[in-house]
Amino acid sequence: MNNIEQYITEYGKDIYSFCVYLTGSRDLADDLYQQTFLVAIEKDEIDGNGNPKSFLLSVAVNVWRNMRRRLFFRRSRTEYVFTDDQNSFDIADPSPDGEELAVIRERNDEIRRAVMELPEKMRQVVILFYTEDMKITEIAEILRISEGTVKSRLHSAKKKLRERLEHYERL
Repeated sequence: MNNIEQYITEYGKDIYSFCVYLTGSRDLADDLYQQTFLVAIEKDEIDGNGNPKSFLLSVAVNVWRNMRRRLFFRRSRTEYVFTDDQNSFDIADPSPDGEELAVIRERNDEIRRAVMELPEKMRQVVILFYTEDMKITEIAEILRISEGTVKSRLHSAKKKLRERLEHYERL
């Protein structure tokens, strides 16, 4: 197995999950995921001794920025609206039954919508921090911003989410 196959096997699921959260759509996530690995293959810079997952996430963020730019211009300066695809991802715990499951799904859908409504820069930090469980330093490296900026965006995002979701006791 060559290196890229190893990285796809080892990190593919995490990278794809990140793509789904970042785009809010399985169709866009599929494109983003494929482009991420194509760019990684073209660059041939994945360092197996360093942190290949961080490198791949960084590539995904940059590819997404480019994709969004193209989508923006293609739609003649109309606002790009994320699709509310019911099947985009399901973060509900499957073990509860009936009414409890419905409440959990409703809460998770509302949290997902609230995250997707955050400004792009805040959304990226939130997804990397909470979904990918990355450290502030790693996020700063991936997004090529200072740690202070990461902390500030994370703080602002949590404040906005708290305000939007105040009717839930805890996020």
